[in-house]
Amino acid sequence: MFLNVLRFVRLPLVMLLIFAIARFWLGASGYPYAPRGNAMFSMVGLTLISCVFYGAMSKKIGGFGWLGTILIGVVIMEWTQVLVWTATLVSLKGGFTNSYFIHWDSLNIKEGEVKTFAEIMTGRTVAFLVAPITSIVAVVIGRLAFSPLVAAPASEGAKK
Repeated sequence: MFLNVLRFVRLPLVMLLIFAIARFWLGASGYPYAPRGNAMFSMVGLTLISCVFYGAMSKKIGGFGWLGTILIGVVIMEWTQVLVWTATLVSLKGGFTNSYFIHWDSLNIKEGEVKTFAEIMTGRTVAFLVAPITSIVAVVIGRLAFSPLVAAPASEGAKK
């Protein structure tokens, strides 16, 4: 089932990678985080929207039961966390002080507050355990609320 989920969610995984690269590039090139920089390539937004869409499509198109639907949310969110964790590590070790991944707002700290490398990376690591809760809620909402709007795939005979 895991490989089927990976095949099913290839598009959001690739899009999240593109968003992570774009966010990193924006910060590294000095584009300001606020008011628009952060919103242009929001990984949180893309992750949650992807979870809702793919949760909605999970039964009719993907053929997944509830466990598969939940796994879709977990896979999408964990990929997001891998990308964020890696970009944070590269930002800290590479000295990218303008990185969106170590901006005070993205670290959920007060402006001007300073955290150590260990504190930042511990927070990012804890997110691997906590963040999937949000994505599970999003895929369940997608499946319950929006799956009636998804058209069933055409039969093989109709494709020919």
